[in-house]
Parts: sequence; structure tokens; C-alpha cells
Amino acid sequence: MVPDSEACPNFRVVHWPGCRDNPGMDGRAPWAPKRTEAEQRKMDAELHYNLETEFRKIGWGNSTYVHDEEQSLFRFTDGRFAFSREHADWALLRRRGRIEGW
Repeated sequence: MVPDSEACPNFRVVHWPGCRDNPGMDGRAPWAPKRTEAEQRKMDAELHYNLETEFRKIGWGNSTYVHDEEQSLFRFTDGRFAFSREHADWALLRRRGRIEGW
């Protein structure tokens, strides 16, 4: 049973029938730490970097990116910066269709 928006205005991700009893729910797991936007962006960049690195090890790497081992980052084939462990050009990644919903 999924609550309707009138009965549960804070309903987003978690589908709990009893969310009326907990109006402060924001869709995160109760144990998930609150992070600043900057901390979350850095974690997302590190995840993106690690996934692409591991995918390349098993032959699933994305040919859209070129790995710059010397600077430890990924670039697009046209030479523009894509992402590293600490930073990512999220706007460019979205524009080029490389990520959705981040």
C-alpha cells in the first residue's frame, strides 16, 4: 500500500504506509548521516572515480573517458576534465548524458 500525497505530504522515496505517524521522514534511512552538499558531492565524485577504475579493470570501462594516470583523473576524449576522486564537472557530465539523477 502506497500512501497518497494528501495523507503523507513528505512522502518521497520510502514507501511506508504509516508515514503519517512520522511527518519528519525525508526519504533517508534513519541511520544515514547528514552531510553537507559539498561532502556529498565529494563522495559522489569518489564513487564515480572508483567505479570507472574498477570497470576498466574488468573491461567494462566507458570509452567516453580517457584516464589520465599522471594526474589521477578522467577526461572526456576531447580533453575536458570529467572527474577525479575529489571533484567532478557534474554540469558537463549531465549535459553530455553521462549521468542521470545525480
